[in-house]
Amino acid sequence: MLSARTFRVLLIVFVVLMGAGAGLLRSPYFAVQTVEVVGTVKVSDEEVKNLTGVHPGVNIFSLRQQELTEAVAGHPWIRDIELIRHLPAEVVLKVQEREPLFLVPYRTSFLEVAGDGVILALRSSLSGQVLPLVTGFAVPAEVRLGQLLPGPRVEKITKTLQGLPREFLAQVAELHLDESDEITLYSLDGLQILLGQASNISQKLALFTGTWQELKANGQVAATIDVRSGKEAVVRLKR
Repeated sequence: MLSARTFRVLLIVFVVLMGAGAGLLRSPYFAVQTVEVVGTVKVSDEEVKNLTGVHPGVNIFSLRQQELTEAVAGHPWIRDIELIRHLPAEVVLKVQEREPLFLVPYRTSFLEVAGDGVILALRSSLSGQVLPLVTGFAVPAEVRLGQLLPGPRVEKITKTLQGLPREFLAQVAELHLDESDEITLYSLDGLQILLGQASNISQKLALFTGTWQELKANGQVAATIDVRSGKEAVVRLKR
């Protein structure tokens, strides 16, 4: 049990600290003068500042990481934001943007989707597209930018595409997911890759990668690479 004297001392210390904290929040010395936004490509600096409410003049100690995170949570392109203070009056907002991974048909257009399943943008055509088109995947009738496309099928698509060598991913034209969830890839030059079910997908992708690199090193061109077994690659060369 605290003695009466100890309690009074602690109370005085608490009141002093509260007063000091309130003074910091009111002090013009800690009014933000510079706001720097880093890490953005798709989102403008002004948009980030407006979303978070971080502008010159606000008190640097009034800013809270959790509040900033919640403020940008609904933006399709912003995955995360970090608040960095440089006392007394400089703030850095470090933004991590999502990157598009694939396209899915939607009505007469196409949705650009990130690896975590968030819808980033709506495209009117495939002209100039460099992302794989996912077919056999049903999208809800009504969607909005920033919406998450949930479900295990999205996870299978993401894991497959992200498991490919970056060099080959740029050559993937289509990922087809059939009714039994078997995955087939088609490259821009007509190569068909049969992956089968998403079980052991990492092993299958490693098997495909090794086979593809070996064929490339030997100057051979395949028409089909079948790794559905997960144990060996069956290759049919182009004639």
